[in-house]
Amino acid sequence: MKRRLLILLPLLITLGSLPARAQLVGDMADVMTPLSEPRVEQAGKKAVFTFAADRVDGAFNGVVVQGFAEAETMDGWIRFEEDAGWSDWLPLYLVRSATDGGFMAAYRGDVFRRDQRFELRFDLDDGDALDLVGAGVFDNRKDADGRSGAFDAPVPEKGAQDDFVIVPSQLHPRAEWGAEPFRGTPIPLNRPDYTNITFHHAAGFGAQTLEEGLRQVKNIQDFHQNGRGWSDIGYQFVMDQNGRLYQGRPFMNNNVPYAEGPPLAQGAHVGGANTGNIGVSVLGCYHPPEGSNCRDEMTPAALDSLLTKFAYLVERYGVTFPNIKGHRDFSATACPGDHNYVMLPAIRSSVEELLLTGNRPLGTASMEAISDEAGVVRLSWLFLEDRGIARYRIDRVEGDQEIFIYEGIGAAPATFVDASVNRPGEVTYRLTARNALGREQILASAQATVEAPDDFVLAHNFPNPFTGTTTIRYFLERDGIVSLKVYAVTGREVATLVDDFRQRGQWYTAFFSGDNLAAGTYYYRIQVEGFAEIDFDETRSIVLVK
Repeated sequence: MKRRLLILLPLLITLGSLPARAQLVGDMADVMTPLSEPRVEQAGKKAVFTFAADRVDGAFNGVVVQGFAEAETMDGWIRFEEDAGWSDWLPLYLVRSATDGGFMAAYRGDVFRRDQRFELRFDLDDGDALDLVGAGVFDNRKDADGRSGAFDAPVPEKGAQDDFVIVPSQLHPRAEWGAEPFRGTPIPLNRPDYTNITFHHAAGFGAQTLEEGLRQVKNIQDFHQNGRGWSDIGYQFVMDQNGRLYQGRPFMNNNVPYAEGPPLAQGAHVGGANTGNIGVSVLGCYHPPEGSNCRDEMTPAALDSLLTKFAYLVERYGVTFPNIKGHRDFSATACPGDHNYVMLPAIRSSVEELLLTGNRPLGTASMEAISDEAGVVRLSWLFLEDRGIARYRIDRVEGDQEIFIYEGIGAAPATFVDASVNRPGEVTYRLTARNALGREQILASAQATVEAPDDFVLAHNFPNPFTGTTTIRYFLERDGIVSLKVYAVTGREVATLVDDFRQRGQWYTAFFSGDNLAAGTYYYRIQVEGFAEIDFDETRSIVLVK
């Protein structure tokens, strides 16, 4: 019997050390089966690797295998120990990576075997290496895989799309990735309710581009249907490593727009807990045990997309925040990987916050930030569209801190001078709008670079002339004790603004009030005392008007 061999397009299956190495096969098997060290024999120009499995307790009709092979071509086979001896070698259904040698293989038959051993054989070109990282068995009679009689899902009673606060990301539908038809007839996921959202990773099958993502989702469906024997791809939704979203299982009613939450079909992603459970799988491998290549981390784009997706599912399908879970919360698996699982508490909090703020635009705005030679940043902003903006604020972002600097009412354009930036470098400003119900949303941001002079600087005060209060900025090239004083034209000291130690490499701000002084010309003088002498001494004029 000739085995069917599939060589698939880019498929990044990253593998690692046990137990995490075998997590992909573990997610598809009912029971993992230990394998012996391989027996290697020569057959002409071929190397034959044979692995023996322990006797399986209980009934099964299928075997799944995960491995890695440095080979351009390979054949896979399986045989079972029966009463009359070993069966004939039967072909494995094989899905190979075209990029890194990872592969998945499966056998599924109509005979349900009990308490039997099996052997696996792989034929490779002589000199090629082979590593099997896991094997297991399954009984597909246990699969609650969503096959039933016809079901006509009603259109859910939802409001207009504008009633939602979450705008879903673009979804690449099944037709775009060339999905094979569902085998049988899907059954509704909500019986009676949607209860959980489960976070998965594909333990491989990485995809960075749209082309790779479309191929990988197709590849996963291929193995789920033809290797594992499920009716369709196991997940309701799949996301690639840059945040693109793909439809998994078909919707129960295609007349319901995706933005309004079409009724979902039951999947096959969490054994024994698929009813009411929405599965979202991220392509790639996010579990970093020692010695593993399974070290992907969520990109910012992917994490933003995931949060939007989870918020969309919570809002449309009524799942509560604590029920955003990882696959390992239901069964003994590394999925969705340590890198992802540790983020779940923060993901739940972020989804809750996103549902308060929403991502449906409150409006649009533009913003500009320009820094001058005194390290002062001048901001200006303009509202281009207003969809109910009641108030807004401007924050300056410094590392993990957001520093409030300005607040306005309505959506009127305005300007602001920020003379409080101390450290040179890039500084970011954000304009956040709020509506009457308290929803907040960042509408615009701008960056400016505050330069670091290569010498001491005493900048011109502004405004000048001034009434009320004026601002003075200075920069220190070296540490020192700073004296900053204001004098009348007669030489009389009228104010001491600074008399203290200051560190080098920063801009500093001082304010001078003329409320209790007569109009006229004054002078401000800075002296910086270093280790043994005055390092800097400069004076500038200032004009007070009444």
